[in-house]
Amino acid sequence: MSAQDKKRAKLVDVARHAGVSPGTVSNALHNTRFVEPETRRRIEEAIQALNYTPNIRARQLRTGKTNTIALLSSLPLTIASGASKLGFMMEVALTAAIMALEKQHALILIPPGENPLDRVSFDAAILIEPAENDPQLSALERAGIPCVTIGRTPGTRTPAPWVDLHSAATAGLLLAHLQAAGTSKCALFVGNIRRTSTLETEAAYRRWCEGRQLPIIYYLNESEGETAGYQAAHQLLQDDPEVDGVLVLVDTFASGAVRAFLETKTAIPERMRLVTRYDGIRARESQPQMTAMNMHLDEVARQAVTLLFEVLAGDSVEKSSGLMPELLVRKSTQR
Repeated sequence: MSAQDKKRAKLVDVARHAGVSPGTVSNALHNTRFVEPETRRRIEEAIQALNYTPNIRARQLRTGKTNTIALLSSLPLTIASGASKLGFMMEVALTAAIMALEKQHALILIPPGENPLDRVSFDAAILIEPAENDPQLSALERAGIPCVTIGRTPGTRTPAPWVDLHSAATAGLLLAHLQAAGTSKCALFVGNIRRTSTLETEAAYRRWCEGRQLPIIYYLNESEGETAGYQAAHQLLQDDPEVDGVLVLVDTFASGAVRAFLETKTAIPERMRLVTRYDGIRARESQPQMTAMNMHLDEVARQAVTLLFEVLAGDSVEKSSGLMPELLVRKSTQR
């Protein structure tokens, strides 16, 4: 041990200086329990007076904890990467990382895979848009690692605590806008993996079709990314030339669809109107720009981290409501 380490103030020194227990100092540092403002002030003054810095490595060895949160996504890289630059995931990560640091935790991003624990160690996780029987969620459950999901896990009566993305309401807003913009016959492009967003969007679309038209649904292979949207748009033009509007749930698919419509000289929005859910780079940089939804992902991330720390504190929690997404009308539907 170096001379500097011998002189380094310890947590017990801070507690003695502040006149509190070491446990109270720990609670104040890690925000694990409520600490009275006056007590917290004395602890902060003691930390400054003693020039105390937490010995993170020693704490990890003692507790087995890494003070690390993993941000995971069940969406394949063919959807999450490319032109979107992991857009959805990165928007969540920005706010989540800041909040985690405020609670003395680090946030790490892990690419999609069956068992994230094969790659790195962490204490808790946030999983974006889990699929039914999601292998990542199963691996976390087997390891006893707490997890909160963004979007409800489908197909289970007791899902992990989640932040609601309001997928049904979002689909309703997009379909109502397509109708108001002049769409007389509408198709739906969704992924082929059972996620809550996919299931709720399809259900909302089928309700919208009642009394108007027969449902026209294309289930796209997520692993094919933009190519799947491109091929589905070409197929749609052959199958039903009367369709003049399409709700494309995934922005990656929407980019491919726009490319196909432009290639076939199917004018947007004069001949074909197109909307997508996520207002990411693909929607904003598309030509024409796509009508999409502001999903308030900063607030979604804030609620997810708050929910996760409630779980870590042993609280009984189910879900957080999130904010209702907001329609952003652009040239893909606006003449």
